[in-house]
Amino acid sequence: MGVVTQGHNQCLECCIVEKGIGMEASASSSIRDSRYSHLHDPIYHSLDLVPNWFIYGHLTLERHLQCSEKERLDKFKMLIRDVSKRFAGRRDLNSLGWFLREEGNFADKRFHFHFSLTSDELERTTPEVVCRYIGKQWMKIAKSTAKVEPWDKSKGSLGRWYLTQLEQYRVKPSRFYNGGEDCRWKMSTSLFTKIKKLTTERNSQ
Repeated sequence: MGVVTQGHNQCLECCIVEKGIGMEASASSSIRDSRYSHLHDPIYHSLDLVPNWFIYGHLTLERHLQCSEKERLDKFKMLIRDVSKRFAGRRDLNSLGWFLREEGNFADKRFHFHFSLTSDELERTTPEVVCRYIGKQWMKIAKSTAKVEPWDKSKGSLGRWYLTQLEQYRVKPSRFYNGGEDCRWKMSTSLFTKIKKLTTERNSQ
């Protein structure tokens, strides 16, 4: 289906938490304060394993997209398929490594997206080119604005930290996202597969 399922995610997180995979990198980061780790979904341990984050983006969602969770997600999927077609040569939701978090509850904060892509299948282009393309496509697809930047490796741990931040406001449970009602996130199957492989390699050392 192009996205990781709740069951797969639970197995992956259990493996990471039990074996401590990825926790060393998080604890050693001087720009994170471990006292606030409880304010983030544990999936950040998984994201810490990925070495090739490529871009980071914030996608606004105008009023006409605030009412339907499925419609909002469909717009994001359309964007990813367009990016895949443009740079990887096939319109495939699963060809790219992506992580998505929806933030907001409409009453206190408008819904919007935070997302990141890895460089998998994007090696023949540059982050800057992809960023410009996404900005233009998101306006066409969602009639909304986007702020997309190359991944800053010097602040990478904070970027992953922010991607997994728990909601400040209570939101309704979702059948479309993983992470529960406090942090609604999804990842592509290709990213899940990559993390699973990295976890296995790390555990075998």
